Amino acid sequence: MRTIEHIVVHHTASPTDWTLERISEAHKERGFAEHSGTNCGYHYVIEVDGTVRLGRSVDVVGAHCKGYNAKSIGVCVVGSFEGDDDPTEKQWAAVVSLCADLLRQFPDAGVVGHKELKPTLCPGFDPSILRSDVFAKLEC
Repeated sequence: MRTIEHIVVHHTASPTDWTLERISEAHKERGFAEHSGTNCGYHYVIEVDGTVRLGRSVDVVGAHCKGYNAKSIGVCVVGSFEGDDDPTEKQWAAVVSLCADLLRQFPDAGVVGHKELKPTLCPGFDPSILRSDVFAKLEC
C-alpha cells in the first residue's frame, strides 16, 4: 500500500453534467495514461447527485497534483465553485463522508484543497470549512 500524506480535494471547473466518463475523456485528450479502466487522474469523483465514483484505484498513483501525486489521493467534486456556486448538499455530504472515511484508513494524512499546494483557485470553496466538517464527522 502506498504511503498517503494528503487527500487533495479538487473541483472540475466544468458544467455540472460532467461524469467520471467525461472527465476520463478530457484526461485522455490531455495524455493521461489509462489505469483501473479509466484515464481519470482522480481516485474519486463526486457527481452532482452526490454519487461517489471510483476513478483510479487508491493503490495507483494519481495524476491530479504535480509533485504530490505519489503520496496523495485525489478527490474531485463535479462543478465550478469559483463564483457564487457551491457544491450541492448531496455533494457536500459525500465529500465530507468520503474524506472522513479516507482519514480513518490513512490517519496520518491531511485533507487539503488543491490551492493549498499549488497556485490555483481549485477547489473553489474554502478547504478549512471542509476540514471542519470532516473533523466533526470523525468525532461522531
